[in-house]
Amino acid sequence: MCETGHCFDCAREGYVNLLPASHKRSKDPGDNREMIDARHRVHQARLYHPLAEKIGIIMKALIGQNALVLDLGCGEGYYSSVLHQVAGKLRVHGVDVSKPAIRIAARSCPNAHFAVASSFDVPLASRSVDAAFSVFAPTGAAELARLVRPGGYFLDVSPAPSHLWELRELLYDNPRAHEQVVRELPSFEQASSEAVEFILELTAEQLRDLVAMTPYAYGGQRENKGQLARLDALELQVAFSLYLYRRLPS
Repeated sequence: MCETGHCFDCAREGYVNLLPASHKRSKDPGDNREMIDARHRVHQARLYHPLAEKIGIIMKALIGQNALVLDLGCGEGYYSSVLHQVAGKLRVHGVDVSKPAIRIAARSCPNAHFAVASSFDVPLASRSVDAAFSVFAPTGAAELARLVRPGGYFLDVSPAPSHLWELRELLYDNPRAHEQVVRELPSFEQASSEAVEFILELTAEQLRDLVAMTPYAYGGQRENKGQLARLDALELQVAFSLYLYRRLPS
């Protein structure tokens, strides 16, 4: 029970639902079940493990044991789970608007705490977070400034220009590189930036899952998507930009 008398039940899987109905933009906000299941299979196959491991290494170097780390837009909790494995004893919390994703997260990473909630309205106290991170997830500058303590950190992971380039070449006649955007975050200073790049050798099934978990599931010319569906394998470059921000004293 909170200080205003509201009660929130813990689901059987171990998460809580703190997303008010008035804050939902649809009946089932967030990614659809097909996208969630596809992404879960990709993560279970450890295809993005080098990125998850890098996030854990960065966090381990920044903060001490028992620090509170917030995974914004955590999805199925994959990065939270690897963070526990790499960085040791941290208090990891994750939020996402998708209830099906949070259910998987709570089962997959029982050492963390997960809630159905918006990254723009996180049910945590002000200045309670030692470090936050997001992987391809939208976040609000004002909410980050409220949550992260002075001297704390925020790690923003976004697609680099060449991310999934071979896939885009197959789907589009005139593919474009991802636009590289460095965010301006009031109350933060950029501390560092680095890239993580590696090659995936995908089976046909893994390729279908990777497409299904991305916006490319709905894009591309029809004839090109037919050609993609007939592939037995694909070598694919993945590339990420990691921008680290430090919360300024206030």
